[in-house]
Parts: sequence; structure tokens; C-alpha cells
Amino acid sequence: MSKKIIILLLTLVVTISAVAIRLSSIKPFRLAYTLPPNDLSGKNWDEILNSTSVIDSFKVLNTGSVKVPLSGMLNTKKLKVGNGLEEYLWVDVFVFLFHHKERGWFMIDTGLDSTFQEEGNIKGLLAGNFILESRQRKGQNIAAQLERENKDIKGVFITHLHGDHTGGLPELNPSIPKYIGKGEQYINIPFLYQSNHLTKKDKLFELDWSKGIYKFPFDHILDIFGDGSFLAIHTPGHSSSHLSYLLMTSEGPVLMTGDASHTKYGFTKNIEPGWVDHQETAEKSLSQLIGFSEMYPWIEIIYGHQR
Repeated sequence: MSKKIIILLLTLVVTISAVAIRLSSIKPFRLAYTLPPNDLSGKNWDEILNSTSVIDSFKVLNTGSVKVPLSGMLNTKKLKVGNGLEEYLWVDVFVFLFHHKERGWFMIDTGLDSTFQEEGNIKGLLAGNFILESRQRKGQNIAAQLERENKDIKGVFITHLHGDHTGGLPELNPSIPKYIGKGEQYINIPFLYQSNHLTKKDKLFELDWSKGIYKFPFDHILDIFGDGSFLAIHTPGHSSSHLSYLLMTSEGPVLMTGDASHTKYGFTKNIEPGWVDHQETAEKSLSQLIGFSEMYPWIEIIYGHQR
């Protein structure tokens, strides 16, 4: 073997080792979240949805918008010819704030930080395949909005760990507990698709969806606080352990689909996202959400990137 080939092989080994070390250094620490006792299994949906609310405030914060391919938002194979949709869509990136009378203020998803006034905080050779551009007014980033809200955030519930749902984390206090579905994958590959959203210093509390109860049409529902006010619904497919959320507010129940359905168009047409971890599972999750909305059409629905 020539000296030149040996040097090339050694360089390759060193590069692979460096990437492996880098990958291990950015994996956040995971802990199991212990669910409190609840009596959800003994109640029907009417009792749950009409119970006296302890969620006395609910707000939607728009932290900016991103330009993404239509093929990511919707399975284009199911679109009819002449649907009128553009090849690329501008979609909003939300944060949901709510207040529990006894437990305090919480967030769902993290929005975008101030870097999205320019290029954002997701880098790498593949990043441009997902987010092409971003728009954000000065003061629209999550840190600026939280400062104006002046809320003491007790925890952040994240629908899934894709970059547009974790993009605000660099501006949040790292000590704030973060909650995700058990087994939810965090993709961070140096040089290809990387961000500063999470590191090994972060702690992720995993919500074990397998311990959730069956309540038609959903296979797994978790009563987060044990009082029926805030439910996590296991809706995998778009990501490995995606969660949608149902919040019983003083103004009525609100269903946040997360990216189980990015848009109203996809929801009303029963078309799952194009970006999926597993298509059949994504189809099933969307069908369950649609079925629930048909059972209770008066419930407010907020889609992953559209009100």
C-alpha cells in the first residue's frame, strides 16, 4: 500500500472519528417524566371536553415565517391537478402559551430566535432543502415576545424535534424543563444538517406514550397534569414520536395538531405531510385527528403552521 493511500485512509478515519465525537457531544440527556395519577380512563370525551377549566389563559405567538417546499408540507402524490397551490409555501411558526391556575405558565414549541431575521440557526449542506428563506420582524423572535409577556415559564412541551419547532431554544433559559415524546429523534449531523438548538447540557423529559390510555379514535393519550386539562396525543408518522396536544381552556378546547397536519388544506383534504418518518403511520395519525374533529366539530383546531 502506497504512502499516499495510507495518508488518505488515516485522514478518513480521523474525520469519521471527529464527526462521531461531535455527534456524541450534542446529544441531550434524556429522563423519564413520571405521569401523575389520573381518572381519564373513567371519563368519556364529553366529560373531558366540558370539565371546569383550570387553564385560564391561552395565547398564540407568531414568531416569524419560513419558506418551504410544498412537497414537504403535503404528499403531492395525493394532490389533484389544478389544485392552485404554489411549489413553495410561506408558513408561520407558532408558540403557544398557556396558564394553569396551580402550575403556572407553559409553552408548546419554541418558535424562532432572532437569527431568522436573516438566515436562521440551521446550517449545513442539506438545510436549504427544508427551509429556503425566513421572514421575521424585529421584536418578533421568541425572546423579545416573552420579555414583553413577562411570564415565568415553567416548562416547554415540544411537539417534535425538527428544527422549525426547536429554533427558539437558543434564546430560552436552558434550565427550563423540556418535554418530548419518548424516543423522538433529534437530527443534528455536522456539515449536513446542524444547529445549536440542543446539546448534552440540555435535559429532555420523555413522555412515555406507551403508558397512555386508549380513547377512541386515539390509541395513546397522556394526561400530563393528571387533572384532564392538558392532554398529549401520540400522533407519530411525520416524526418518530410526534405529539399533538389538546388543551381545555376557559374559552373552550383547543387542538394543536403539530406537524401531523401542517396546514388546513392537508387536514380538510386528508393529505398527510410529504416529509414523514413513516407514511402509513402518518396517514393513520391524521385520520385519527380528522375523526376526532368530526366527532366534535366545535373544537378549535390550530394546524402545525397555519391557524
